[in-house]
Amino acid sequence: MLVAGTIGAIASIPGQTAGVSVFTDHLTDATGLTRLQLAIAYLIGTGTSGALLGIGGRAIDRYGSRAVALSATVGLACTVTALSFIGPMNTVLGMAVMSVGFGCLRFTGQGILTLASRTMLAQWFDRRRGLVTSLSSAIVSFSFAAAPALLLLLIDIDGFRTAWRLIAGFLVVVVGTTIVVLYRDRPESSGLIVDGGLAAEISDRLPGTDSTPAASSPSTHDATRAEAIRDLRFWAVTLPVVVLSSTATAITFHIVDVGAEQGLDEDSIVRIFVPIALVSIPFTLITGWLVDTIGPMAVAALASAAQVVMVLSVGWLDQPVTLVAAVIGWGVAQGCFSSLTSAAIPRVFGRTHLGAISGIQMSAMVIGSAIGPALFAASRSLTDSYRPALWLSAVPAAAAFLLALRGRTTPGSRVGV
Repeated sequence: MLVAGTIGAIASIPGQTAGVSVFTDHLTDATGLTRLQLAIAYLIGTGTSGALLGIGGRAIDRYGSRAVALSATVGLACTVTALSFIGPMNTVLGMAVMSVGFGCLRFTGQGILTLASRTMLAQWFDRRRGLVTSLSSAIVSFSFAAAPALLLLLIDIDGFRTAWRLIAGFLVVVVGTTIVVLYRDRPESSGLIVDGGLAAEISDRLPGTDSTPAASSPSTHDATRAEAIRDLRFWAVTLPVVVLSSTATAITFHIVDVGAEQGLDEDSIVRIFVPIALVSIPFTLITGWLVDTIGPMAVAALASAAQVVMVLSVGWLDQPVTLVAAVIGWGVAQGCFSSLTSAAIPRVFGRTHLGAISGIQMSAMVIGSAIGPALFAASRSLTDSYRPALWLSAVPAAAAFLLALRGRTTPGSRVGV
């Protein structure tokens, strides 16, 4: 399940920012749209995708991760195939077509395929769910980092059109086969139990303990989507990843101009991602262990505090102290990301309605990633600086920290009650 779920998440790359960015210049040349017009289409498509992801989450609960992941893979393959035939268009038609194209890319790849893979993995583990999901996320993060260079090599073979068609064939043949052969919705559907019976074996060895593991089957007391949304703890683990999705996407999108504002050249500013990765990968494993041992609220608090440090430091990357603070803050926050999106929800709310609840979290994240770049662009346009947007981003990060502390001291509290 770990191998299968990881392959599925990696296969979402054509719909992720890392997979789309290398095709941007080719799309502007092919369609005749300007970079700004293409960015607006990307905003529209990503925002629409985020608004629809709640439907995808409910579909996972109803039809299972296997069927939904296979449908998303085929849909992603069809989308990149269709985009490979794109040609010159007038502005209105071009923006409409690219908005739909980006929306389908983001919905099938970044959204549904990722969500289905994460949900399936979370269904199969309980005692070590955080560690397992963090291992998967570390591999996926490395793959995302390597993706742009590999995709550029693929484009160099015979252009971006052939590259997308080769990707489509790989998705259908290799990834589709992997999903059909290896994906299983939950252990109970295969006559097994969570953790492969490990929890039951441990209980059998301990005198006076119940031999039936509590996590061996979905609980009738697991929270519904409506209950989770009313629960303060849901927002305590969701707000940090939404803020990170927004700010990290925005900073990455404008990274060259962010550096130029501070007197840094392109080569100097892009090097920041290397130390960030060196911090985030080990922290991904550490926070997976923390979720299993001390709980999701502590990880949410850590992620939020790290983001406050991050956004208040990025505006001064030309100073050694704030550069180090930004790298550490960003790396730690990124390291908490996978635990909060994969392990926290089933840990707090159970597995019965996992797809629907995770779908709402994913929807909020995608919408945040669509809003962030536009907010930072507006800040640059109105104030000639990105710092106001960075300062503004510290407010929801600080609010997320307070929510996490509240959720940790009063577990089970409900918003509005």
